[in-house]
Amino acid sequence: MIQINSKTDIVISAIGFNSPYGTEIDEYLNNWGNLPLPSSIIEDHDPQKFLKPKGQRFLNKATLIYCNAAFQSIHNRDLGKYIQNNPERIGLYDGTELSNLEDCFIFDLTAKNQGPDRVSPMKAPSTIANAAASQMAIQTGIKGPNFSVCAGMAGSLQALDIAYLHLKQGMIDYGVTASTEVRNSYQKAIQKTQRNKSPELGISMILERQESLEKDNRKPLARITMLHSETYTHDAIPFETYLYEMLFPVIRLYNTDTIIVSGGTSTIHTNIFENLFKEKNFPVTVLYPEDKFGDLDNAGGMLGIAYAISVFNGQNSHRTDKKNILVLSADPSGTVIYTIIEKNSI
Repeated sequence: MIQINSKTDIVISAIGFNSPYGTEIDEYLNNWGNLPLPSSIIEDHDPQKFLKPKGQRFLNKATLIYCNAAFQSIHNRDLGKYIQNNPERIGLYDGTELSNLEDCFIFDLTAKNQGPDRVSPMKAPSTIANAAASQMAIQTGIKGPNFSVCAGMAGSLQALDIAYLHLKQGMIDYGVTASTEVRNSYQKAIQKTQRNKSPELGISMILERQESLEKDNRKPLARITMLHSETYTHDAIPFETYLYEMLFPVIRLYNTDTIIVSGGTSTIHTNIFENLFKEKNFPVTVLYPEDKFGDLDNAGGMLGIAYAISVFNGQNSHRTDKKNILVLSADPSGTVIYTIIEKNSI
C-alpha cells in the first residue's frame, strides 16, 4: 500500500552540479550534445575551491566530485552559518555505489601483487563505501546522519528517500544529498551491457521542510510529494508489466501525464512498457533523458528530477499542464524507486 505523508511538506531548495561542461545544470540539460565536449572526464573537480587544499591528493575522484557538488548546493542555499551553529541537524547522503571502484581495485591489486607495504595507508580511506560523505563531514563539520546507499542505478533516489524520511521524522532540518559518476577502465568493464556511456558528473540537492524555506523568504525548486520503493523478484510477471501495474494507480491518483525514466533505462524494454499504457488508451508520455545524456550508474534519479524541474520551468521541449511528474529509477538487481515531483506554485 502506498503511504502518503501529509504532516510536513518536503521541498528541494537548491541544486549543485559539476560536469565536463561546467557547473551550470540548466546549460547542461539544455545544450548537452550541442556544445563541444573535449573530454568526458571532469578536469577541475573543485573549480570554486570549496575544499580544503591539504590532503586533496589522497582523495579519490568520486570524493572530490561529491564534496564539490554538495558544497555548491550548501552555498546556493546559504547554509554555512546554520551548519556552524547546528552541525547535528544536517544530514549527508551519498547515492553512489561504484564511483570508488578504481581505488578499491588498485589498492587490493597492489597489496596482493606487490605486498601490503607498497600500499599507502593514506589511500585506505578511499576504498570504503562511505568515503565521500565522510570526507564531506570532515570538510564542513557536519555531525548529523551520514549515509551511503547501495541501490545501483536507483541509488540517488534511495539517498533522497532516506533524507526525506529523516526530515519527516524530525531527525534533521536539512538533508544534503549528492551522487556522482566517474569513468575509468574498471567502470567500462562492467558497463558492457549498457547502451551508451555518460560523461562524469556530480549532482546534489538540498531537501528541507517548506516552512524553513519560507522563513528565509525563498521559493522551492519543486516539492517532493512522495517517494516509494519496491523490489522486483523476477518470478511473477514481465518487468514492464510489473512497472505498469505498480505505476498506473499512482499516475491516476496524482493526475500526471508524464513519466521520466532516469537511472536504469537500459533495464526496460521501452516499447513494451509504453504499449501497455496505449492499450488502455491512457495518455502518458514517457521521457528517457538517458537517451540523450547516456546511461548513468548512480545519479540518474536526481538528474531525472532536475529534468522534471526544467519541464516545469518551460526550459524543455516537453510540455505539460499538470502539476506533477513521476520520476522512476530501476536497477538490474530489482530495486525500483519512484517519486512524485510537484511543480512549485508558490
